[in-house]
Amino acid sequence: MSTEKLLSRVMEAEPVGSRSKVTVVGVGMVGMASAVSVLLKDLCDELALVDVMEDKLRGEAMDLQHGALFLKTARIVADKDYSVTANSKVVVVTAGARQQEGESRLNLVQRNVNIFKFIIPNIAKYSPHCILLVVSNPGGWGGGSEGTFLHMGAEDDGERWKDVHKKVVDG
Repeated sequence: MSTEKLLSRVMEAEPVGSRSKVTVVGVGMVGMASAVSVLLKDLCDELALVDVMEDKLRGEAMDLQHGALFLKTARIVADKDYSVTANSKVVVVTAGARQQEGESRLNLVQRNVNIFKFIIPNIAKYSPHCILLVVSNPGGWGGGSEGTFLHMGAEDDGERWKDVHKKVVDG
């Protein structure tokens, strides 16, 4: 078989780009636990990591890339620039402020709103049709194009996060 025929068969069979890309925003303990879980369960063919702390991001990405020799995930990328997240099917946001001692949950929500006002538009810019999962304190929420909300924690966290989501989207 000629090289030309072989390449044309491969090109027909394999779509270009990632078919199941997952992004994790935030490479703290929760973000890295999420990333490792995604990799171990073979849930994607490309994993993208984003964080504002470039040194930590680089170190965590290198750790995952070294371990990737034993995994099926074809590609692990990391950058401070959200363009690395382009065309993600799922984006897991674990970034956010930590609750300070004595701080109310509502103050924490407001600080996280300010952080999300930067994160969410960047995700929407590069992956407008993704499923978005936010894993944070207080509560967790997620949504797709239908605006589905999931929540954990206190009974009223779901309602609070709907307000937060509206502020981020409208702001």
